[in-house]
Amino acid sequence: MKNGDLLKELNDALNREMTTVIRYLLQGSSIRGLPNEPLRQMYRTEVSQELGHAQYLADKIVMLGGTPKIKPDLTPPPEDIGEMIGHDLKAEESDVSHYKKLAALAEEAGMVELKLKMEDQAADESRHAEHLRRLQPV
Repeated sequence: MKNGDLLKELNDALNREMTTVIRYLLQGSSIRGLPNEPLRQMYRTEVSQELGHAQYLADKIVMLGGTPKIKPDLTPPPEDIGEMIGHDLKAEESDVSHYKKLAALAEEAGMVELKLKMEDQAADESRHAEHLRRLQPV
């Protein structure tokens, strides 16, 4: 494996995180109504966590000799809360898979710290997915 492959995958993860930051920022601002306040607060809290993931990825890309390339998906998020949660759940589950792939690539490259951090970020995304599953309308 070449560093170029790893850098490509790290940039992909960076863009996933930046897309999530933007989506959660918009969703946290657009949710209204007292019954939905816990969901609004969850999205607002998640923004800083997802931004932390993005910062780590951008720093690691630079440390590996690459350049962070930010091209997030700017598709407007769903307005319906049930659709919003369902969409975000799928995205979080996809992120878990992607971080597991990155952990395997890092292990292959002998980058222990990166491998462990990618597993940690996979665990974070898995917790987010679990939280979203609990919030899905029944």
